[in-house]
Amino acid sequence: MVEIVKATLGDIGYICGLQRIEARGADSLGFIPRGAYEDEVEGRRSGDVLVGVENGDLVGFIYATHNVAGVTRVQQVAVQDDARRLEIGTQLVDAVTGENDWLLSLRCRENLPAVEFWRNLGFEVQGVDRTPTKRKQGVVRFQKVVGGLWK
Repeated sequence: MVEIVKATLGDIGYICGLQRIEARGADSLGFIPRGAYEDEVEGRRSGDVLVGVENGDLVGFIYATHNVAGVTRVQQVAVQDDARRLEIGTQLVDAVTGENDWLLSLRCRENLPAVEFWRNLGFEVQGVDRTPTKRKQGVVRFQKVVGGLWK
């Protein structure tokens, strides 16, 4: 059973390491600096950095930001290879949804297997940004209504 808990400063090395592994060879969205995680963990920002723990070992993380209008934006989520397909990603996403949230949003490169993950969680494509960049793939914008009057 995986436990989802708030990350500590001691977990940031693991998070940055998993982030580097996930970015290798992939057309990932971008790099989040260590300082952003530290600011969230130390409470200088209003987001969440959570980790999944199984048998005392870290197996994944999620970084999400929140605004006062009830929107949570998933900035990054990663589950290590040997722990995939065990619903850990789903648990991480569910754990960042606040009780006052009405919408979850995120962006994902259109060529990544994660696109199907987000669709399976009920996220809907809002559009694809194909603005010319160094990368060849567009960025899919996803949203999911999770509460409020629109649910």
